[in-house]
Amino acid sequence: MDIQLVVLRSLHILFGAFWVGTDAFVTFLLLPRLRSLGRDIEQPVTVLLMRILPPALMVSSLIAVVSGIWVTGLTRGWNLDWVSASGSGWVMSAGSVGTFLALVVGFGIIPPLTMRMNKLARAFEGRAPTDEESRQIESLTGRITVLARANSALLIVVVVTMAVARFV
Repeated sequence: MDIQLVVLRSLHILFGAFWVGTDAFVTFLLLPRLRSLGRDIEQPVTVLLMRILPPALMVSSLIAVVSGIWVTGLTRGWNLDWVSASGSGWVMSAGSVGTFLALVVGFGIIPPLTMRMNKLARAFEGRAPTDEESRQIESLTGRITVLARANSALLIVVVVTMAVARFV
């Protein structure tokens, strides 16, 4: 038994499951329920969650990605000849591209939109938002929601590709 491989694969699966599971739970279940409770409840809870969730998901995703690359290097070799040599190589490559896209969307595109929305929300704290502020908040919320759902769906596809790659 190769203990290094066991540890790396365990890290990859554990942190990948946490990353994808938490992302899907928050995106598809928690945030829609908070939104249905109204802005007075949604906003303070979301602010508190956003203090811990992005760093936790960032660390988890980085551990999952680095350990996954390491496991692949140890099991398939550090050259990329295996990618085009088999169906599993192509499926793993598709999963890797999906992972990269999810990282870009989840940590590169969504956070600036969220920061803009939070800055706007702080501007009318303690008073009712103007019609323009409400329109901007709704627009940003819509964009973030669409991106988050697409990103979560992409992560689920990535998990499936990684799970079935050895059988293709």
